[in-house]
Amino acid sequence: MNDKKKKLTRAERFGAWLPSTKFGKAVFTSHKNVIIFFAAFMLFTHTLYWTTAWWSPWFYILFMALGVWFGQGIFNLFSVIIKQSMEKEWDSTILKIAVPFILLNWAAFFSCLYMLFGVIQDPDGIKLEGMWNNFYFSVVTLTTLGYGNIVPGNFFAELLATIESLIGFMGFAVLAGIIASIAFKRAEINK
Repeated sequence: MNDKKKKLTRAERFGAWLPSTKFGKAVFTSHKNVIIFFAAFMLFTHTLYWTTAWWSPWFYILFMALGVWFGQGIFNLFSVIIKQSMEKEWDSTILKIAVPFILLNWAAFFSCLYMLFGVIQDPDGIKLEGMWNNFYFSVVTLTTLGYGNIVPGNFFAELLATIESLIGFMGFAVLAGIIASIAFKRAEINK
């Protein structure tokens, strides 16, 4: 295996291989089709949460764990986006599609963890259940808003909320840095 192939991530190798398949030759005939496929895939991943988590959150957790393994880390997708943004002809549409879905999928992932291991409750101590309550609590925690209308009800929920808020805080900081980096690099490239 040559040096260039070794440096590619699993996702990049898959992205290079997929267009050479029969499926890829049929779907990836234009840039517009690539964007439509990417948006459909991101929508599929989030729809998977809403269609499976009510039955068992484990399926979505395993799906997300496979995605982290495939992408080789939590924030590796952003490094791929940065590398691609340094190309002369770069379309930011993929970034605009990816970021909201990445955030929604992380919120859905933590929502599944709350459903399995955590207890969330209202301020009066009444236990809250259901996909929506857990997803809402997860989004409020990931974005570090912390309204206080739903609170962790056991140690594991507190631990998850702490980890999720740190990931959310770091994720938004990394995202702001990425956007600034891309803006400065694009300005240099376009000079």
